[in-house]
Amino acid sequence: MSAKRLLGILAATLLSLITLIGLTPSAIAAPQARTVYYNATGAGEYRGTADQAAQIWNQRVPNVRLVAGGSATMTIRVTVGGGSRAYPQGLGRGLVYIDRNDVNAGHYALRIMTHEIGHILGLPDNYNGVCSQLMSGGSAGTSCRNPNPNTQEAARVNQLFAGGFSNPNIRSTVYDRELAAA
Repeated sequence: MSAKRLLGILAATLLSLITLIGLTPSAIAAPQARTVYYNATGAGEYRGTADQAAQIWNQRVPNVRLVAGGSATMTIRVTVGGGSRAYPQGLGRGLVYIDRNDVNAGHYALRIMTHEIGHILGLPDNYNGVCSQLMSGGSAGTSCRNPNPNTQEAARVNQLFAGGFSNPNIRSTVYDRELAAA
């Protein structure tokens, strides 16, 4: 029997087995999205903003689903003073603060929220001032109203969550430095 014929038989057998157990080839290839539950009950007037930010991430990153409620691993709170910030505690886990003072100073609340959630999803700050890059954060100025991760930022989060599992040791190095300095 030729190698080509043998490979054809093996492929057909594998396809039959996959069909028999109820899987499709696309279901095997597609990783399952990891669900990250968040609690925004402490976000005050920014609770709806947190839901909007979650939807932005859900629309752009197929490997993670942000869902309000459940056994929340991400907590979102409002604060006054200290700046908007995130304290990642592993991939998909941590604490987000949105500072009313930042919003009152003219920064766009939805951009702030989506940016801070980006830290919980594994992205660091870049401080380059480019509005099209979500992780440039406040360095893009108060005129920047872009709340969307760009293609590279979304791809990085998608890569970090690939396969439906997480690395609990992934943290934002920028925030690690800030925490160490505090």
